[in-house]
Amino acid sequence: FKGLEHRLEFVREAHGMKYYDDSFATTPESAIIALKSFNEPVILLAGGADKGADFKNLAREIKKRVKAAVLLDGKATPRIKKELLKIKYLKDKIKLVFNMKEAVSEAKKIAVAGDVVLLSPACASFGMFKNYKERGRLLKNEVKRLM
Repeated sequence: FKGLEHRLEFVREAHGMKYYDDSFATTPESAIIALKSFNEPVILLAGGADKGADFKNLAREIKKRVKAAVLLDGKATPRIKKELLKIKYLKDKIKLVFNMKEAVSEAKKIAVAGDVVLLSPACASFGMFKNYKERGRLLKNEVKRLM
């Protein structure tokens, strides 16, 4: 069974780093489940449109499991950042980006061989992207350019 597109989908390995597209994860709960799927250090790509979700539990999971959080600019992103800072997640481990190209580039700077780069946004895509499918496709295109 191959799995479904944009649902914890393995994109490729590049320079020893594994990239995953979980663009369908548009709630904090689904992003938490994705994070729990990995034992490796994770660089998380998250953030986006605000649906009024509570990000407290996600912030706690990020603090436990995430090496760095690359946040895509959106209405919910400041709320995620606020929750992270509230629980003393280091400010220098949070990077704000304005498009998928910047997100992948920033993740590549942080990641080392053995790390996982995971797009699991915990937010809706509208605003920066047409939908979750476009967001996932853009991730895949940027990862392919790394090779």
